[in-house]
Amino acid sequence: MTNQKYQPTTEDLKRWQRLDELGMTAMCGTPMSDEEYEHRLQSVIDGSCFTKYLDKVLKRKKELQDKLKGIEQTEQMLRAKIAEFQNQKVS
Repeated sequence: MTNQKYQPTTEDLKRWQRLDELGMTAMCGTPMSDEEYEHRLQSVIDGSCFTKYLDKVLKRKKELQDKLKGIEQTEQMLRAKIAEFQNQKVS
């Protein structure tokens, strides 16, 4: 092991300073206009964003329930066919 401490170069310091500056205003996704920001903020304040999200969740739930219904029908059909084949073997 060496006892040398890491000494950042001038380039390293400049790069880190730039990253710190960017980190202060970092944002994921496309930038929003002031109007869109105000609209989104208001939707959180008045709770309408939660209603909108609940609508999406309920829609997805309905889609999954419909899919499950189809899978259950397939299961019933397969069980009936299996029982039919087993009855033919016994006979």
